[in-house]
Formats: sequence, C-alpha cells, structure tokens
Amino acid sequence: MRDPERLFPAGADRLAHIRRVMQTARALEARRCFGGRLVLAAAYHDIGYAPSLVVTGFHPVDGALVARRDGLDTEIVDAVLHHSGARALAQRSRPDLVAHYGPVCRMMDTALSRALTFCDLRSGPRGERLSQSERLAEIAVRHAGNAALLAAMEEARPDFMAIEAEFGPCLAAPLRSATE
Repeated sequence: MRDPERLFPAGADRLAHIRRVMQTARALEARRCFGGRLVLAAAYHDIGYAPSLVVTGFHPVDGALVARRDGLDTEIVDAVLHHSGARALAQRSRPDLVAHYGPVCRMMDTALSRALTFCDLRSGPRGERLSQSERLAEIAVRHAGNAALLAAMEEARPDFMAIEAEFGPCLAAPLRSATE
C-alpha cells in the first residue's frame, strides 16, 4: 500500500483530508464488513494529487492508475476512479479521460464504491469532520467559479443523498461488542 504520509508534506491540507477519510472509513469498517478494503480505497482516493504520482492531472484517474499498478483489485480501483461523481466531472472538464470510465458511472455499483464516496463527503478540505450537507455546501463555496464541478455535483446529488441514507445511520449507531 502507498502511504499518503510519505507523499505529502506533514502539514498539507490534502494529507489531513486523506487522514480524515481513512478515519471515517475505519469507523464504517467497524460497523460494516469491508475486510480492510474501504480503508485501503480511502488511502488511495486522493493519492493522485501527490506531485510524484501525477500522470493525467485528474486525481481520480491518477489515483486509480497507481492503485492498479500497486496490484489492488478491480473493485478498489473502480471505487477510487469513480469516487464522488468523478466521471461526471471528467465528462465536463476532461473529455480526453472519459475512456478510463467506460460508458456509465459506476459510483453506485458496489457497496465499497458508495462507502468511499460517503467517507469522502464527510471530510472537509483540511480534514475537518463534516456532515454531507456541510461538505457539499463547502464545495459549492470553495469552487463557486468552477461551473463544470458544480454541475457534476448537482448531477450526482440524488446519488449522494442515497449514499448518505445508506451509510449515515451506521455512524450514528453505537458499536456492538463481539459478545452481543
């Protein structure tokens, strides 16, 4: 596994975000069985931002390429590639990369992929713990001038709401002990 800690400076906002996504993934893993694969996907989801790993300049594709090179399974690679509605953004801003995605968005295809998006949408850009609605509002403000991103996020909103409904209750429920 690539260690994000080695790819970003210690105080980098991106590293703080990845750490929070991984922390949320661990909490979700404690309630739903992903066999450690969700934490692994979380570690790779934004790794494509690392300057030493940039190939295309579009972090979901670059992260998926690294995950594939590192021998991760197809489901993890797909989760990284499709997290948080990345295909819709690629269609609008990087049509040269749409071939990586195939004919449809696969963000909703597996529980792993949906869970990765859930974890990403629960972490702010500096690693803050946010609700999904706070995160989407933060993205709208921070990227107010990026029409392609805002349109992609709006297109994915129904899926984001479904993902929140699926996984949000998991974090609200107390952990059950092994003896229960």
